[in-house]
Amino acid sequence: MKRIILASALVFLALPKMHAQDGNSGLGTVKELPEACPAGPIANTTCRRLEVACPGLKPLSVQTRITEPPAGVALRGTVVLGSGSGGFGFYGGQEGGAVLIKDLAAIGFRCVDRAWAGGWTTGEGGLKKEACRYATLLTWIHGHIHTKGKFIASGNSGGSAELGYAITSWGRAGILDVAVVTSGPPTARLDYTCAKQPSPEWAALCASIVPPGVMECAKAPGCTVPPTAGICTQFTEPPTPELLLNDSVANPKAVLNYPKTRMYFLYGARDCAEPVPAGLTWATKVTSQKTIRFVTKTPHPMFSTPEGREAIRQAIEEGASQPAAPMK
Repeated sequence: MKRIILASALVFLALPKMHAQDGNSGLGTVKELPEACPAGPIANTTCRRLEVACPGLKPLSVQTRITEPPAGVALRGTVVLGSGSGGFGFYGGQEGGAVLIKDLAAIGFRCVDRAWAGGWTTGEGGLKKEACRYATLLTWIHGHIHTKGKFIASGNSGGSAELGYAITSWGRAGILDVAVVTSGPPTARLDYTCAKQPSPEWAALCASIVPPGVMECAKAPGCTVPPTAGICTQFTEPPTPELLLNDSVANPKAVLNYPKTRMYFLYGARDCAEPVPAGLTWATKVTSQKTIRFVTKTPHPMFSTPEGREAIRQAIEEGASQPAAPMK
């Protein structure tokens, strides 16, 4: 083990409203579309095309590739995987992601890999609002595809942003047994990162939040992205610092305690940009059970190295092997 350092029918689903503490309206609806979609090259995989509609957002089509364990392998649970950027590609569309899906299926996990048509970020009022789509899809998968064992989700970079919003602002920790957040989320504190120059507060925190000795970069990780970056410009009004803060994963109303969900935050030791310090602004604030690890020889795409894939697989197996956490 590598060393790790700290469809033919139309189906409508009305999803439950979120917890009152989330301060948001309910989730959206899912409709199964009759059009076929390609299953891809991974064995034991089928594909279902869905349409997700959330209040105040245009409906968005999403393909879901479902990979089952080989015959004779006992089912241990379901793992939902989210690719980076706007999520318009499959996690398994890259070689390392496909290897991880095959490995997870081989040890008994059903894998659900999603790809949004055009991406889930659509400039309709902020990332937190747009993440309703993922939260709605995750709930549909839990109710319609997940059948047995632990319900687990993992996302890399932009995929970790979807997952982060679903947990902190859309109440989805209630259905997740394990969450494995990798390489982010870069949207944890948009008011910090969407600036030409880091504020004095963020400059100090960015320099100190990453534990010493865990990174393999020639210099300290970056702290900002251009204000014109896509994650900074999803609003229908000019993005003020207050608006950016309220649209962050770790926003002032974010839920930070998840008694049912075992949280894992994984960062590549060679990820030398802002997602590491940005992601830690959420990870370090979580008050329930969590594990933060830094993975050697691994850049931003966590699944791209043997060490990164082993870290993700280990977190999934470790989390899935624990007794169900009691609800409080």
